Amino acid sequence: MDTLKDLRHLFPVTQRYVYLNHASTGPLPTPAVEAMISFIAQREGREEAGLESWDERVAKVRGLVARLIHATVEEIAFVGSTSHGLNIVAAGLDWQAGDNVVCAETEFPANVYPWLNLRRKGVEVRFAQERQGRIPLEAIAEQMDDRTRMVALSFVEFFTGYRNDLAAVSGLCRQNGALLCVDGIQGLGALPLDVNECGVDFLAAQAPKWLLGPIGIGFLYCRRQRLPELDLAMGGWRGVVEHEEFFRYDSGWFPNARRFEVGSLNYLGVTGMGASLQLLLDAGIERIEARILALTDYLLARLKADGYDIITPHACRGERSGIISFVPKEDPETLTERLKAAGIIVSARGPYIRVSPHFYNTEAEIERLIEAVR
Repeated sequence: MDTLKDLRHLFPVTQRYVYLNHASTGPLPTPAVEAMISFIAQREGREEAGLESWDERVAKVRGLVARLIHATVEEIAFVGSTSHGLNIVAAGLDWQAGDNVVCAETEFPANVYPWLNLRRKGVEVRFAQERQGRIPLEAIAEQMDDRTRMVALSFVEFFTGYRNDLAAVSGLCRQNGALLCVDGIQGLGALPLDVNECGVDFLAAQAPKWLLGPIGIGFLYCRRQRLPELDLAMGGWRGVVEHEEFFRYDSGWFPNARRFEVGSLNYLGVTGMGASLQLLLDAGIERIEARILALTDYLLARLKADGYDIITPHACRGERSGIISFVPKEDPETLTERLKAAGIIVSARGPYIRVSPHFYNTEAEIERLIEAVR
């Protein structure tokens, strides 16, 4: 197996930038680009005129997604975005007036608006308070009662990089008869996740961040036992078993998560995501996590040495992810533009600078960032 350093050449972005912005949008690696170009060429020449060969590709990628999160292929549906997947869950449950959903006050809006939209049904949305960059378990518990139907939380908080203890949150949900829905986009591809060990009921994620895939393609995980509880908010011809029997209108829905795929899929996106997933899985998610944490260890040490105030919780390594946010000594937007002019890409998020390296980045690139920030 190649070392992670040997895979750096698959990221042409390194020839132009020190790219430390994967929490925003990750660059496409060469295998993903080549796979999509090949698909486009086939479409142009009609070398593969039917859906059969495309569906074989979809089945393979569905298996890669299942492998990534330790699910089964029957529990995976392809969606257009994280928001799309979360809305399938929000719209599918049988909500009653007086029910409530608990979110966190630092959630990315994709994991807030699907739940706020339920207010029209009399559902209350409550927010657990952030404390020193964390979402403590007790803060979630404080918002829960016997009408809490759902806790909706991110695997990793986009603003601070705090990694939520999903297993502990799931245990709290079980004690209170609630479900756990996870926005996985800021952790998957960088950190391991076993949805069974963590007790996740639903999870949605899009591909273009740490998964290094195209925009406009992602997946929804629905725990097999929860499938009967999730009604179809939308129905379509690709969600039924006999979808190739065009004049048969009484076919039943797929008895698995495929029922949520109402129409033709984004085959180009699935192709690119599949190539990126194969790259990540071959590299090893545990090895990727170790490398990312080593890079952020180095970044934290250099920031501390220069006296920067670090917002990301970092005393406990288990709370960490690939995101480090700190308070700069100049305007964040101005600094971000200055860094970009120097060929270094990070994000300004409110009053902070957010740095998010992936496994192919190097300590030398972190050092370039530190020197440029000075």
